[in-house]
Amino acid sequence: MTDPTITDLRRELEKARDALTDAAIHLARHAEMNASLHCATNVMYSPLHAKVTAAVRGIDHALDRTEPENLPTLDGRSSDGVWAALAADLDRCHHGRHIGDDCGSCGGVSQGNPLMVVGDAIGYDRHGHYIVLPDRDHKHDPAAWRTTPRT
Repeated sequence: MTDPTITDLRRELEKARDALTDAAIHLARHAEMNASLHCATNVMYSPLHAKVTAAVRGIDHALDRTEPENLPTLDGRSSDGVWAALAADLDRCHHGRHIGDDCGSCGGVSQGNPLMVVGDAIGYDRHGHYIVLPDRDHKHDPAAWRTTPRT
């Protein structure tokens, strides 16, 4: 099993990579539009475009160095297995942000999944014991899923 901190860091790096990749595409299209507008034969990309592209390469390198061993994963986000990665996503809001993360679409800090609130029972195990959605700091701890639900 991978350290949950590394799993969380990998998730945040992947989000940053996605945002920076979109920014690099935007900057490239802007430079190409300017070249076309001025009938230029060469496209002059900005220094910011080069820095963003270099940051994406750096993130890819960091993700490659922290790649979990060849264990089953869900979207490559967790080496805890397919089901653990799925369970770790239960607290996301409908914009894809975990509870407590910044979410521009939620208007600030994400309140998480409105259908599953931290501390609520979300099911039962085969012995009839509660399965409870834990807080974000304990979502990688199997014992945190087996606590008494809040009342």
